Amino acid sequence: MSAVAALRPILTLLRIAVAVVAVIVFGAGIPFAWIWVGSQLQGGTAPSLGGLGVALLGIVVSYSILLTAFAWAREKLSPTQGPVRHAWNRSLSAERKEGPEKTSSIEDIAAAATLVVAVACTIWFLLFGDPGVPAAP
Repeated sequence: MSAVAALRPILTLLRIAVAVVAVIVFGAGIPFAWIWVGSQLQGGTAPSLGGLGVALLGIVVSYSILLTAFAWAREKLSPTQGPVRHAWNRSLSAERKEGPEKTSSIEDIAAAATLVVAVACTIWFLLFGDPGVPAAP
């Protein structure tokens, strides 16, 4: 058994662990961090546009920077030859690839984070969400 073959299961587990951490940071860490920053800028208990605006804008800017950095790193690690032509961007008469195209790990992390956050928010809303002001008796 070669050294590479012996390390393959360890590298696979390490890859999975990094992907799980990336999903948690991408899906929960960035929004929670910006909500905390916005709450620190808010003057009192009443909602203010400043705190909400900073939180929303910060989330969008952070995701944009992260995705740009990931795309740059992906291109440096495995450069593509010329522009990528997606199936939706080709004419109907052009030859199409058979079977699904392979997604990148960045796309997998973004999709997994979206699904995890959607399920977590739905569970929280349905089971633990406060209905707010009670209706009149």
